[in-house]
Amino acid sequence: MSVSLYYTAERSTLLTQQEQEKIASIVDKYNENFKHEDDAETFDLYAYDDSEAEVILAGATKLPASMDVEDLMYTLEHWLQCLTQIRLAVIDAEWHVHLDDNNAVWIDDKWQMEE
Repeated sequence: MSVSLYYTAERSTLLTQQEQEKIASIVDKYNENFKHEDDAETFDLYAYDDSEAEVILAGATKLPASMDVEDLMYTLEHWLQCLTQIRLAVIDAEWHVHLDDNNAVWIDDKWQMEE
């Protein structure tokens, strides 16, 4: 059974063109540097819908259950680092990130799974 990392950012203003380009660049970089792309999903964002101003970014990435713990932890850390870079590029957003029922919290400029 696999689990998924879910992420959502909300704010009252739409993403700017510059923010959209920066996000795409970050996602491309992390997907290109992901060493388990044959075994796991790459980072995915849902299509951006500028008609819904509150949700400016959302997506999910499935982590495969077939990985050993070390590879699974690498994968989770890799995608949390990707989200960290995106969060730093998108200012003034309200974020919600979780691994199924376990919340990730923002501490000292990075995402960490809540204990």
